Amino acid sequence: MSNRPVTGLIGFINKNKLTLILIVILFSLVKQNIFNNNFPYIVLNKQEAIDDIKLINNNLTNQNTLIESQINSFTEENSSLIESKARFKYGLIKEGEYFFKITKITQADNLEETGKSAL
Repeated sequence: MSNRPVTGLIGFINKNKLTLILIVILFSLVKQNIFNNNFPYIVLNKQEAIDDIKLINNNLTNQNTLIESQINSFTEENSSLIESKARFKYGLIKEGEYFFKITKITQADNLEETGKSAL
């Protein structure tokens, strides 16, 4: 066995193993991020989606504030209007009230009248 230095491609690879390994890793990461994952554009698309969601959330917050102000602005007159609609449409009653529902009106012919009146 001789101690003669290895030249050519094999000698270059032996001297620069770590550098070549790091270059291969760098190339695979760049390929994965840029070509497969469409790196810079996917981040921009996600940011646009986030901005759209923020805009929708702001609109919903404004709508909620408007609806809350409408609810809080109801006066006693509006409450009585709501109560009358609830009574008429849904047949609701207050506590202590009685509700009578007449379902059918029947007519009776009193052909036989007796001396005793039912009244």
